[in-house]
Amino acid sequence: MEDQLEIQTDPIAWVNPDTDAVRNIHAIEEQAGISSELGIYVVSKDPFSDKTVKFVDRFSAEQLKKYGPDTTGPKSVLANASSIVNLVSYLTEVPGTEAVPPTGAEVRQVYDVAPAGIQKSTVSDKGRALNLIFATTPASLAKRAVVVNEIRDTVQPPEGIRATPSGLAVVGVGLLDNLEANRVELTYLAILFVFLFFAIRLRSIVRSLLSLVPVLIAVGAASLFAYFSGFTLSPMTAVGGPLVVAACTEFTSLILLRFIEERRRGLTPKQAVDVAAARTGRAFIVSALTAIAGVAVIALSSLPLLRDFGIIVAVNVAVALLSALVVLPPMLVWADKRNWVSRGLVDRPDVPMIPVPELDDRPPGAVPAS
Repeated sequence: MEDQLEIQTDPIAWVNPDTDAVRNIHAIEEQAGISSELGIYVVSKDPFSDKTVKFVDRFSAEQLKKYGPDTTGPKSVLANASSIVNLVSYLTEVPGTEAVPPTGAEVRQVYDVAPAGIQKSTVSDKGRALNLIFATTPASLAKRAVVVNEIRDTVQPPEGIRATPSGLAVVGVGLLDNLEANRVELTYLAILFVFLFFAIRLRSIVRSLLSLVPVLIAVGAASLFAYFSGFTLSPMTAVGGPLVVAACTEFTSLILLRFIEERRRGLTPKQAVDVAAARTGRAFIVSALTAIAGVAVIALSSLPLLRDFGIIVAVNVAVALLSALVVLPPMLVWADKRNWVSRGLVDRPDVPMIPVPELDDRPPGAVPAS
């Protein structure tokens, strides 16, 4: 389910929708039909050569035809194109006739008489690069990413010319790509590191694998909860997997090591689990509940970015706690009857297990004086 969880990629949706700033943004988007920009940085030895001007004119027309306002579907992202080349091209455009790209000399003449602000925004790098700006319609980063990636993969400028997508849209798409590419891998890495640590600390691959069972269940349960609850992940909550691994590992290691201590005292596996749960379980339940409560307070925030983080993290810690409490104790009893847990850690093979029949009649946590 991890790959099917949706990430909220619209930055406007991360903040309080009831603020004047957000309402004004939506009003501008509705009236202007645009929300951001996608830049194309065109580098050439002579940006005013006929070859460069023809490429920019043809390229902008092709992209508007593929992703412009006249297209339908999820790829309708570009609203218009703006550059010193497009300015001249629009001036020479005659309805009902085939478009003819302007010459480099014509573009140079317009550039020379343009205001300083126009010159600075359309030609840069000391006259060696042209800026082509596509205004983009209101859309999420995921929708823009499709167009940006396709443009990057399909642009084929003539020899001696380079064209590279640039601007905030590219930065946002890069953020989205990193989140989606590394989110699941980070969880797998966290599980791998926990496995290696347990294998070294417990001196057994089998004990390490047993300790990971509740962790894996917790990670899967947290993802299932987010999926079936319809949560949309934000950049803050998208990497919740390692957090679940960390929380569940803490609970698992406490129960496991406490269980081994009681086994060293000579208790049977069932008795050792009962004593470990009675003496340790209540303590880290209180610890976990305080952590859950502390994080859940963030869910009262008016910012969706923080609110969702508080809800999901609180649920993740709760899932980790329940997984460690419900799954691990009976599994330890079952596994240690086969000597998979105590082997090599309980150095009393010659001493029979101490029968403690009265343990069941005592209050939780009580053990015989012997």
